[in-house]
Amino acid sequence: MNGLAMKRESTTDHTAAGFAPTGCNIEPIAARPNAYRLDITGFLAPGWTGRLAAGLAQHRVGIVRGEAEKVTASNWRSNFELKTAPFAKDPLSIDYLRLAGTELPYDRDAGKIALLDFVMEPSSRHQGSLYIQVKGVDRLGFLGDLLDYFSMRCLFPVKMTVETVADTAVDRFWLRGVAGSIPSESITASIKENLEMLLIRTR
Repeated sequence: MNGLAMKRESTTDHTAAGFAPTGCNIEPIAARPNAYRLDITGFLAPGWTGRLAAGLAQHRVGIVRGEAEKVTASNWRSNFELKTAPFAKDPLSIDYLRLAGTELPYDRDAGKIALLDFVMEPSSRHQGSLYIQVKGVDRLGFLGDLLDYFSMRCLFPVKMTVETVADTAVDRFWLRGVAGSIPSESITASIKENLEMLLIRTR
């Protein structure tokens, strides 16, 4: 392991059957200033991706690209490329597992989600998950605000990929409801209407 890398594991002494120990690893990316690779695996509670992204934004650390996937009913695997903004907290000193488990208070001053385009596909095409791809105006905190937007509508990713292309966020989500339920047609129609309201009007 890189001498500057840091590995953390859950402080839980006993792991219930089917629940893998939670751990993470953070290390700098060679020859790329202010860039880091973060891996998190194991048991993580629903909504952890949104809590992590929001917490990172508070520390002025952004997620540039990456993916996360629920590989069993209880366990996740994920990897992210992080990039620090000016005056950011040192990424090697952050407790990522704590961020993923800590709900932040609602921020009324959070930036508006500005979408350039989005695509939705019904759950019947994705083994019960509602698929949404968005292209949005990227900014620090965009991903956390978007995941919070979904969670307020009781939708949580079971898989996601995120990427930043120039100043555009290109993010893909496979969403399910509480306890992994399949989103209903009424929820699908409602979220489509909600997302249309976030589109930037060019006319």
